[in-house]
Parts: sequence; structure tokens; C-alpha cells
Amino acid sequence: MQIPDRPAGQSPVLAPLPPFTSARDVLRRCLASLLPATRMSVVAAATRFMKVNANGRWSGFDPEVTPYMIEPANMLASRLYREWVFAGPARTGKTVVILQGVNHGITCDPGVMHITHMTESTAEKWVDEELLPMIENSPELAKRQGTGRSDRNILSKKFIGGAKLTIGPPTKANLSGRTIRTVLFTDLDRMPLTIGKEGTPFSMGAKRNETLGSRGMTAAESSPGHPITDPEWQAQTPHEAPPAAGIVDLYNGGTRGRWYWDCPCCGEPFSPSFDYLVYDKDLLPAEAGEQAYMVCPHDDCGGVIEASEKVALNRKGYWLHETAAGGLARIDSGDVLKSERVSYMLDGAAAAFASWARLVAKYETAQRALKATGDEEQLKVVVNTDLGRPYLPQAMRTEALLSLKDLKAARLEIPKKVAPSWARFLIAAVDVQKGRFVVQVMAFGLDGQRVPIDRFDLHTPPADAPGATDRGLQPEKFIEDWEVLRPLLSEAYAYPVEGAEHALMPVAVGCDFHGEPGVSDRADAFWSVRKADGEKDRWFFIRGYGGFKVDGRRWYKQPSRASKGDKPRAIWLLNIATDRYKDTLFAALGRTEGGPGSQRVPLWMEDDHLKEFTAEVRKATGYEKRPGMPRNESIDLSSYALAVAEHKGLDRLSSATSLPEWALEGWANTYAVAQASDETTKPAPKPARPKRRAPTRMSYLE
Repeated sequence: MQIPDRPAGQSPVLAPLPPFTSARDVLRRCLASLLPATRMSVVAAATRFMKVNANGRWSGFDPEVTPYMIEPANMLASRLYREWVFAGPARTGKTVVILQGVNHGITCDPGVMHITHMTESTAEKWVDEELLPMIENSPELAKRQGTGRSDRNILSKKFIGGAKLTIGPPTKANLSGRTIRTVLFTDLDRMPLTIGKEGTPFSMGAKRNETLGSRGMTAAESSPGHPITDPEWQAQTPHEAPPAAGIVDLYNGGTRGRWYWDCPCCGEPFSPSFDYLVYDKDLLPAEAGEQAYMVCPHDDCGGVIEASEKVALNRKGYWLHETAAGGLARIDSGDVLKSERVSYMLDGAAAAFASWARLVAKYETAQRALKATGDEEQLKVVVNTDLGRPYLPQAMRTEALLSLKDLKAARLEIPKKVAPSWARFLIAAVDVQKGRFVVQVMAFGLDGQRVPIDRFDLHTPPADAPGATDRGLQPEKFIEDWEVLRPLLSEAYAYPVEGAEHALMPVAVGCDFHGEPGVSDRADAFWSVRKADGEKDRWFFIRGYGGFKVDGRRWYKQPSRASKGDKPRAIWLLNIATDRYKDTLFAALGRTEGGPGSQRVPLWMEDDHLKEFTAEVRKATGYEKRPGMPRNESIDLSSYALAVAEHKGLDRLSSATSLPEWALEGWANTYAVAQASDETTKPAPKPARPKRRAPTRMSYLE
């Protein structure tokens, strides 16, 4: 018994005794652990014990809201399968199935369960917003919560009867060295493909219950998040999905179940798909969506199914799985493909919470954004999360066909060093290579179409650079060598506009920040002088980040210091997700007819430079160089120019009510100048603008 501290000379004061608990109460609480498992299906248990948040009101679980989830939910407790996979669109009821599994594991068949979430922070958020409210608003679950000090931690919970639930990210610590009867993964495709060198999260989770035989279950749900890896894939079985990592690969390795309706017109079964929706693509996306309807895919029917019929068809729907003989059968028929994994894939057209009108509107909006800008990120999100399908990047479709012959066949007939008539501004892009600067000047239209108009190398240092007569360009060593770039923004590099009387100077330069050791330091010093000259908004140094997991497309900021003792750089960097820009580039090159968001190659471009566009191949994790293709400058330079153009505001030009001065037509353009030849025929020069402050020839050694 604890005796609290007391002042000297006073009698001790005993702490009050805790309330007594009877032996009967202790025994009553323990007896639940001795009860056998209740013979009740997962859906029946959810209907009886579980409450769900329906539009802000907690009510009993109704399986008829998402009838396509009844069979998959019940299979979580199957003794015939040891693995369970569900691939489908977001907000289709997949996460509620995970909660149903938890409910069953607490009320009917207590055991050890673990839910793997994307990260620890998202796990805590999910517990706080989904799991905990469900438990606290479900009387039976709330009653079974443990009352011990460690029973109600945010990521670890214990329940009367022996159930224990842990939640955490996909780490080696969480998925190793434990025996877990039920391992559940939510949003699997938003997790790393592998955990170090240990394996995939799903395979590691399956090891946790391997010794439990048919009592163990490893389950994963997710909308697809990894790209299709083979653009020439053709299905070999009725329900086979395209090759893609993550949840789709797991689905293909199982029984491959798809949801079916019976056509109201002909009575024949078919799997509802977004591909069967019909609408007028010439209408605005929202209007097209409102008019969308589905057509029966059977050739001898073609019956029309209205959106209002979807609920009734879902309630009569059923799952069919593949058989070894190449046919289809229900899960309880005994003919389903032999596998330890039962797998399901649902198309967004059947999802209960996604109307056809909204699906069509989102899809068409994303398609138009792709055509206008070449950026396919919005379309990828719609295909993955709204349609529930893996996405084939435009770059892979184009890249599979892109060759030197194809590029030559689609060349734009325009002479070198001449901007096309639709050009409104120019961007110069610079790649830093050993012994040279590689320069490409790009012309841009208001709608994002673009074309290279000049390409050259700078390899001779300025005459006043140290040792200039005895060496080539060394940008990693001599800051003075960077002076060869300064004329790029002067009239020395003004390009005549086709059919016009003026020429255009480049608006800005986008230069690589990488290169040989020392390049970054020299670039920092060079940019500082350009900033002092008032040209900060015309010189952009670019740092690229590869892979498709990069957050954002581009961002402009100062680089952080490497350690506390390091002096931070003065330069501001235009950071870009290089592989996303390459996706945009290859999609633009594929639009050989031109138009908004397209990139053409000019007639004058040499074969070596054209071939550089074919130097890389898209993989699931990023772009890689093809064997025997040492140079890829055309790809990098085109990406740099587009990044600078977007940073300047390219995306807003086509819809702007008032254009910036650097994008105006004709002599009104800030960077329009007289052409270098035929001065006698030139019109009167533009009104004089206030003179810029003379560039400061600062000493780079200060």
C-alpha cells in the first residue's frame, strides 16, 4: 500500500482503497475466452453487431447498399482459401469489408488481427476517423473493449474474448517475427512494392499465418496504382487483367472473379464496364455525363440500360470466377480455378457510390486536360481510382511505336532558326555536359503546342576567360565560362517569326543544375549575378527527381542546407518530376497531327538529335536508357523547356482574358525585335521602353 509523502511530525495518511471487484465479475469476463467460435458469416455478423456512418448518422449495416461486397466479405472467413484480394475503384465499399472482418474477429471468432496501412500517420488517422468511431458506436463492440491500461492504445487494441487488433505501416518490424491469424492490407498499391530486401508487403504478411493452415487469412484491398507493363498485352482468359504490379498482379494469381448482371432486355449475363457507356463526346463533360447510358455488349441484343436501373441490377448481380477449363462458375460450384487465393475485380461502372454521370464527366474532363496540356496525371487518377483499372501511360503507347522513321514521317516543314507563325514566346534550354553546353531553343504557342527551332553546342570559352586559347569549355571549373550563356537572352539570339515582320528573343533560359563536380557551385554563383542584374525571372536552374512517387510536378524553392554548418545556397531551383515530364513529352510527340499540347520535330533536325528522342524506355519505376543509346539530350532539353514554360504560366494562357506582355502577338510582345536582315523594309520600331539597368560585370571571385 502506498503511503503518500507527509510533513515531518504528522501521522501517516493512508491512500483510499480501490473499489473491490467480485470473483464472479472476473470469472464472467474471462469465460468469454473459452467460448467456441460462433457459426455466423461475416456479413451476418456485420448486420447484427456493426454500425456504420450513413451520411452523418450511425445506423445498422445494410449489405444491400453494396451487394457486390457480400460474397467477398463472407470469403474473409473461408477455410478453403488462405488469401483474399479485391481490386476496384475508390469509395466502393472496400474499406468497409476490412471493418467487417474486424467485427467478425471480435464478436464471432476472436483472434489476433493486424491491419497494415500506408504509413503510421495515415494509420493513426484511419483509426481515429474510421475504426474507433465504428467501435464506439456499435454497442456490442464497445462492450467488448478491454479496460486495461494497455488495451486501448491508438494502434493496439484488446477485446474481451481474446481478440487483439494492431494497426501499423508496412515495415519489417510489423510484418516479421509474429504469428498473426488475420493480416489485412488496405490501399495496398499506395505502399512500397518491396520492404527492403525482405519481399513484397503481401508476401511478408502471408508468412505471419503460414503455420496456422486454413485458420489463417491474408487479405488485401486497393484500387490499382501501378502502370500496365506490356502495351501489347492481350487477355488469354475471360477475366485476366493487364500485367501490372501490386493488387492487379495478386488478382491475376487468384480465382479472377468479376461482377455480372443479367441484361434486362435479352437476359444474358455480362460484366458491367465503363467501356459499355454511350454518350456524346462533343458535349461539355457534365452534359455528356447526364445523358450517359449503358448498352448491352451482346451483338444480338444492344439493349439500352438507363442509370436508374443500376441499383436493381446490382441487387440481382453475382460473381463469376474462372474455371480450369476456361469457363466461368460461381464460387460454391466446385468448378472454380484451383487456387489458395480468392480474388475479385470490380469495374467503376458498377460501384454503388459513383454515378455514371460523374464517371463520364470526370473521364472526359481528364481527357480534355490531356489533349490541352499533355499532362496525363489527372487521367491516370480517374482510371485508377474511379474506374478501378490499371493505367497504360501514353508514353508507353507512343514509345512502343516511336522510332526514327516515325519521327521523320511527322516532321514539321519549317526552316531552322525560324519560329512558326503561331509562336508567341521562346524558351532556351541548356544541358550541361563535359566540355560543352548543349542548347535547344523551343517555340511555344498559346495552346501549348511547341517545336524546337534551333539546336547547337557551346564548347569554346569566352576570349577573356583564364587560359581560353589553350582549352575547351570547362563549366565545372571556370565561372567565367558561364558567360557564353548570357547572349541567349539578347538580340543575338532573336529568331524571325514565319510570315511576320518581327523576331522573338527567348523569354527565359532553363539550365541543368547537375553535371560534373563543381557545376552546381558555379551555377549558384552565375545565378547570383543574374539576380543582381534584375534577371531572376529569366534564368532558371533545374534539378530533376526521377520516379513516379515524387510529390508534385514542379516546385520553385531554395535548396536546403546539407547540415547545420553549411552555408545555404543563394540560388532558387526549379525542381521537376523528370519522369512525369517525360510522360508528357512522349504523349506530345505521339500527336503527329499537331494541335494543343503537341510537340513536333522540325524538318531540319539531324538524325542524331531525332534519335535521342528514342533513347529511353518507360519502366514501372521510371525511365531507363536503352542499351547502346548514350545520348538523350533531346528528351531532357524538351522537358526543361516545358517546365520553364509551365512555371511562367503556360497552362493559363489559352484561357486568359489578358495575356502577359511576353505572350502577346506581334510587335506588342515584350521580346519582339526587328529581324536581322532587310532593315530597309522594317516597320517603325516599337515605342521605346524604359531602359534596363546595365548588366553588372561582377567579379565572381568576390
